[in-house]
Amino acid sequence: MNMVKKAVSVVAVLVSALALQAVVSAPAHAGGYGCSGNLVRSYPVPMKDMLDGSTYYISDVKVYYDAGSGWNCAVLAKRPSAFRYGKETPMFIQMFNSRWAEDRWKNNYDEDQGRFKYYAGPVRVYGKNLCLYIDASIGDHTGPGNDYNGKLRKSGVACG
Repeated sequence: MNMVKKAVSVVAVLVSALALQAVVSAPAHAGGYGCSGNLVRSYPVPMKDMLDGSTYYISDVKVYYDAGSGWNCAVLAKRPSAFRYGKETPMFIQMFNSRWAEDRWKNNYDEDQGRFKYYAGPVRVYGKNLCLYIDASIGDHTGPGNDYNGKLRKSGVACG
């Protein structure tokens, strides 16, 4: 009887560990976010603590490039260890290429915004031989409206 209890305990621990891993695992590759290609850059999005002014991070902008198609794809992804992971948080990401001023919409600009549990995006623009520009924002609390504390603006990403 004691052997059965131990076996049940071991199985319960294994099932719990697998369930926890499934819940907190973030997509490990581009396809997990709806992108294709390879990761070319990852940028942490800095946030400021409202009480002491220190900087902390709960998300990253991940930029992918598909050499076969010439398209870039980006997401603003929460870190699985962050306290807002799995909770709806105001998030915004936009990406545009260096042709955007000439032709604002045709394959040159994309954005996504809303309240998301895991990531905003994917956003896609054509990128072969072009520079990219990315803006991303994320809120740090659950309040009304789009309360963004974390902000990232990157110019000249993945040029060439």
